[in-house]
Amino acid sequence: MNVIMMESAAFQELVGHIEKIAEHIRRYEDRLTVQPQERWLNSKEVTALLGISLRTLQRYRDEGRIPFSLMGRTCRYRLTDVERIMKECSMSGNAERIGELHRQYMVRTGKKT
Repeated sequence: MNVIMMESAAFQELVGHIEKIAEHIRRYEDRLTVQPQERWLNSKEVTALLGISLRTLQRYRDEGRIPFSLMGRTCRYRLTDVERIMKECSMSGNAERIGELHRQYMVRTGKKT
């Protein structure tokens, strides 16, 4: 067996480096276990979920309302981003709100209530 002798300061520095490496490994492992695989959708699936046309989806991309990634020549969207858009575009359905929307529609179209 070989015995290696070193100064205490050098040994402490070596231990510090090993602890930093161990911390990086722990953080990397946490990222792997915490983040599940993200589901990606194509444009056709997104338009069906949102009930919009391809042109409207393109406008959302142009305006930065929905993030996307280009994979080859195909746009892909994260399901979480599509769900966020769905929440942003939804409104409450209480009777007062629906009545007010109906009244405004009748005024704009010139129809009698």
